[in-house]
Amino acid sequence: MKKILLCVIFFSIMFLPAVIVSAEEYDLTTYLAMVEKNNPDLLVMFKDIELTKTDIALSRSMFLPHAGLQGGYNRNLTERLQSMPVASQPGGGQLVYQDVRTNYDNELNLGIGISQILYSAGAISNYNKAKLGQAIREQSYEAARQVIFCAAKKLYARAQLVLLVVEIRESSEHFSLEQYQRVQRRHSVGAATEMDLLLAEVDWRTKTDAVMEAKKNSELVLLAFRDLAGIPHTEYITLTQEHNDLPEIPETPTLGAVLSNRADYNALLLSRDLNDVERKAAQKAFLPEVSASLNYALGGMGNKSSLTGDYDFNSAALGIIVKIPISTGGARLARMKAAKLQQERTAIALSQRETAIESEILELLLRLEDSNQRIESSYRTVETARRAVTLAQTAYSNGQATYLNVMDAQDKLDMVWLNFANIGFEYLSAHYDWQLATGIK
Repeated sequence: MKKILLCVIFFSIMFLPAVIVSAEEYDLTTYLAMVEKNNPDLLVMFKDIELTKTDIALSRSMFLPHAGLQGGYNRNLTERLQSMPVASQPGGGQLVYQDVRTNYDNELNLGIGISQILYSAGAISNYNKAKLGQAIREQSYEAARQVIFCAAKKLYARAQLVLLVVEIRESSEHFSLEQYQRVQRRHSVGAATEMDLLLAEVDWRTKTDAVMEAKKNSELVLLAFRDLAGIPHTEYITLTQEHNDLPEIPETPTLGAVLSNRADYNALLLSRDLNDVERKAAQKAFLPEVSASLNYALGGMGNKSSLTGDYDFNSAALGIIVKIPISTGGARLARMKAAKLQQERTAIALSQRETAIESEILELLLRLEDSNQRIESSYRTVETARRAVTLAQTAYSNGQATYLNVMDAQDKLDMVWLNFANIGFEYLSAHYDWQLATGIK
């Protein structure tokens, strides 16, 4: 029965855009690919993931040697003279001073330095936090992607629904026009009253207004359909997805299986790990930081045209630096307390999320069961309403019913037909929400 129902709901949609000369065809898979490629929210989040990769590279750089090279040349344009003792008077007398030149015309130097962190709890913590930050971003991206995909699938089904509504309204308007013309002919030969003619005209014009309203609503939905996937507004689209069967009501999965598939829940778990790293980093802030350095320099000095030669030098030094934190004004204790509070906060959020996910799945199963029960009943009502329209038309042709009976039967058919289509959409929408809630991709 469900297979028949879905074919009835969406059969005519396949041929709706046939009047368009050129159109892009989109089945559900193609549309979702366009959403993933062009949706601006996903593109921004993807760039955020790329940024976290740079954070990892920056934190990793702290464990690698840092080297620097420096060189310079000075050309002294004036002489620097300094009074210096050059002799002493006989018998231990006063010192004899003379102005002595203390600089060279040319000074050339070159130096290289290499530093390496040997141990730093802060650097280790920053690296671990950067890796967890990337993992959290990736899970957040996946969670957003699943939410947007769910919205895209429901929007695709809604677009098919509003196009079907346009067809139903147009079919009803065409039927009313035929009936109006029929009453006109009967009225011209005296077989119908003027009231029947006026009522037929009012019914036809009312249905025409309903067609215009349905077309406006369909354009609004298609506008959102294009925007979600970055499709140009000027592009005509054809929806080619076939719904051959409604998905069966799924079995309730275990909560553990659901939680392992939920990207948003996994992001919370990673946040808890991040809090653990922060707390450990606060504890290790009492440990010293050890680094080493190696420096080498050489230089040459000369006068007049000689750059070097009059005085040359070189030096090399190896150093070990130990930084021991003594007091930070309570900052380390405050960090430890803040990290502990964050851990407790995340534990509460995880518990709340588990309860919310479990309730969400149960609610969606109720929605699926309700829609499933109503859709078969609604289809039988559609068949009954169709039969009533046929009987009303026959009775009116035989003079056994009024035109009001025909219009009333047709209006009821339109109403139950639209209700049937809406229930089918509700079932699909609930199924897509259930896939999102259980983490099924």
